[in-house]
Amino acid sequence: MVYEYELEVAQQLAREAGALLLQYRDNVGTVIDKGRNSPQSEADRASNRLLVESLHARFPNDGILAEESPDTMRTQTHRRVWVIDPLDGTREFLDGIDQFVVQIGLVVDGRPVLGVVYQPSSDHLYYGIVGEGAWLEHAGETTPLRVSDRDDPATFRAVVSRSHGEGITAEMLKRLGITDVARIGSVGMKVAALLEQQAEVYIHPSPHTKLWDTAAPEAVLTAAGGVMTDCHGRPLVYEANVVKNLYGVVASNGRAHRKLISIVSPLYRE
Repeated sequence: MVYEYELEVAQQLAREAGALLLQYRDNVGTVIDKGRNSPQSEADRASNRLLVESLHARFPNDGILAEESPDTMRTQTHRRVWVIDPLDGTREFLDGIDQFVVQIGLVVDGRPVLGVVYQPSSDHLYYGIVGEGAWLEHAGETTPLRVSDRDDPATFRAVVSRSHGEGITAEMLKRLGITDVARIGSVGMKVAALLEQQAEVYIHPSPHTKLWDTAAPEAVLTAAGGVMTDCHGRPLVYEANVVKNLYGVVASNGRAHRKLISIVSPLYRE
């Protein structure tokens, strides 16, 4: 299996970081407001340190882009870049809601090729290698992951952000005929719903998600047969120095992605 060693390391570190986060559940320490309703806790910082230091020690020639580090991707000098979200779902973590994950993705030549998404409260480890497959490890069992085969958007279940207003997202879902909607915190947890066939689409039409929110989930989703693009159906850009997904995110099971985009894109332009 290609990237077998990288996957092994990422799985191990995700579990270590997840155990560390759980130690902070009852005492989150100092919380900093980074702006735009984006808090940073001591748990974020501790998990970030563990992951960055450990990955740098094992892969000293790779670039690292981590949410709580001042580093940038520097793809001009690194073909391989680890993209890390040490705590995706900080607001949920602070609110005592078990909708937070550790995310470790590997981007090679501008594309996510490997991803690990770990939910420590439930001990669900989602992982995948593009072209190889995706799996869920839980309770000592490993289960292959494959997105649902539904192809009619009217039958889709959508997942949307728990902590952001509806706005244009609600209008997009209405135009698509989607009435079954669940609110979930953390991009990784939303994509996990697609991976476990509990939903078929996730739409986030704002420029506020970052590359560390999407790199690992995109890799696992792609490995499981799904698709993640911007709101115009274009691949997310991991090579630029800009860390925001400037044109939003649409993730789906891939069965009707073009139809989704045909509705989402014009509304997004408006």
